[in-house]
Amino acid sequence: MKNINESTIFSRRSMRSFIKEKKVEQEKIDILLRAAMQAPSACNKQPWEFLVLDDEEIIDSIAPIDRHYVLASLAPLVIIVLGNEKTTYRSENGLAWYPQDLSASIQNILLQAAELGLGSVWIGTYPDEKRIQGLKKHFNMPENITPFAVIAIGYSKDKHKFIDRFDSSKIHYNKY
Repeated sequence: MKNINESTIFSRRSMRSFIKEKKVEQEKIDILLRAAMQAPSACNKQPWEFLVLDDEEIIDSIAPIDRHYVLASLAPLVIIVLGNEKTTYRSENGLAWYPQDLSASIQNILLQAAELGLGSVWIGTYPDEKRIQGLKKHFNMPENITPFAVIAIGYSKDKHKFIDRFDSSKIHYNKY
């Protein structure tokens, strides 16, 4: 068995420094998207869609939408994870379950990126209405599509390393 500090899930970190000139190969992009779509989803509705940005001018164009998106402009690849309101599972009270589905999908992208030797960082969009509406307007998205997250991806200047975040005080057995 691998030592946990050698495992992708334990060594993956948010990377914010990329070698912008080094493009992510199409084969790796395809693997990232396949990994995203392997995530579990409520009632297997798979309410995700993905907007892939690999054109530097288009990536740079999202920076003015929100100061946090400036980070995306440092990467050669950006994947915007989108929720489809029409295909999401809805409970009896009408609540959409795509936030948990998309979160699982994003985690798969982040882990797969690390496994492929890439760095990545999840830049939150949902539930910030300014960010959601900014991306919707910028890309002329239909009403039923909700931008959920921006993921900056590329070859990182830094290396993934294990940092132990285990905290036994957050574990409760059989009672709180």
